[in-house]
Amino acid sequence: MKTYALITGLLLSFILISCGSESSGDNDPSIPDNTQEVTGTVQLIKGGPLTAQSSTNTRGMVEIVKDQQNKYFVRLSDTFTTKFSTGTVTVYLSTGQTLNLNSQGSFQLISIVGKAGEHFFALPGKPDDKFTHGIIWCGAAGIPFGFAPLN
Repeated sequence: MKTYALITGLLLSFILISCGSESSGDNDPSIPDNTQEVTGTVQLIKGGPLTAQSSTNTRGMVEIVKDQQNKYFVRLSDTFTTKFSTGTVTVYLSTGQTLNLNSQGSFQLISIVGKAGEHFFALPGKPDDKFTHGIIWCGAAGIPFGFAPLN
């Protein structure tokens, strides 16, 4: 039984390490800067607080906002952070709190996020009302780092 627990612990550690480190990613040129400039003040359409998953310290807010030029954005709040904020952390909109990458139409990939803090990711228009959650996902390990209900 101790061997099983040790192997399980090592496997979990490997998966979490494969998602990166706690560095902010500021010096990694492979992480795109997708933060978009908004015009004027923004209007909150819907949003909610992140709930951490997979033993991460993910926190902050995920929001759908609209600027004064009627452009829509996914906003991560200035309090956004995740334990593994490297190039493998991605933001999705989803039809539920669990991301199902095998169900086309149940998610919309928004962007890679490479550092903590506020981000604005431009959307092509108002997102479909079927998207009820924002998801923070580690693509390298295929595990959730957090979800936020969009109310």
